[in-house]
Amino acid sequence: MNPMIPDPAIRLSVYIFSFNRGDFLAHALDSVRSMIPQAVVKIVDDHSDDAATIAFLAQCAVPVLQPESADKARHGGLYQNMQLALEDCESDYCLFLQDDMQIVRPVDATDYQYINDFFAAFPDAGFLNPVFLKGQRARRDARITNISDDFPVYFRHYPNKKHPRGISYADVVIAHKPRLMAKSWQFSQGEVANAEQAMQWFGRMGMMRDPFVMFLPQVPVFRGKQKTAPVKLAERLAGNEPKKFVPMQAEQVNRLRARDMQQLPVAEDFLMTCDKQVKKPFHYSVVNVYPWLRVCHKLIVQWRKTIGR
Repeated sequence: MNPMIPDPAIRLSVYIFSFNRGDFLAHALDSVRSMIPQAVVKIVDDHSDDAATIAFLAQCAVPVLQPESADKARHGGLYQNMQLALEDCESDYCLFLQDDMQIVRPVDATDYQYINDFFAAFPDAGFLNPVFLKGQRARRDARITNISDDFPVYFRHYPNKKHPRGISYADVVIAHKPRLMAKSWQFSQGEVANAEQAMQWFGRMGMMRDPFVMFLPQVPVFRGKQKTAPVKLAERLAGNEPKKFVPMQAEQVNRLRARDMQQLPVAEDFLMTCDKQVKKPFHYSVVNVYPWLRVCHKLIVQWRKTIGR
């Protein structure tokens, strides 16, 4: 068998969740198509009303799912949409992505086999995280991330944390559909609630030795957040276009896979952005790129809290 072609018996479905960000959605979808061409891919749209996004959805040539009604919660209908995707999925493995993400390298037979072997090695596991770690949190991650004795995978051990978010569950994750359905899994409104449910039924979430997904840096503030004047200015300065990563080439992928596992897979160590103006460590909230605007933003937020607005 060609080592680049996955075993057809190991199937992966990819769902991209999006709302009113057609340019980000187009980039996320393009990265899936180019890097995981064997996967079934669908978009779950949360009733976008932006003309450009609607136009893209009409011509994107992949199935588009929508919930029966729009949800006005802080995160929109993300969790009802994840439930919709889980129930729609016809594969054993379901990858949940968001529109501000990118598949940064080819996902080949080695990755498919790794995913399959992880869930075989941990028969109680429900989730596997395929996302690179953030450089801003490198010290904390070095402290709380452990290597399994039984399989080349990471788990987080964070006994002082008040809740298991990021330890047992994350919103961007590979889910083992049959195991979730066997527990009659229902997504709750909120990452913490889902993490508590996941910890009870599946224990800690595995984190891939060699991840292939990453959040784009400097994403504009959007749904569920009120923009302050400093945030608006930061977005004008940085621009609203996706800050894309340069796709990893074979040499870079080989370096990722050949490293000692003691070196955690931190994005800044392996990924570069197409826009050379994006500095490391990457900032994921655009206002944090400009320290003076970040200070002003925090002062305004605190003032609003004080006066009850």
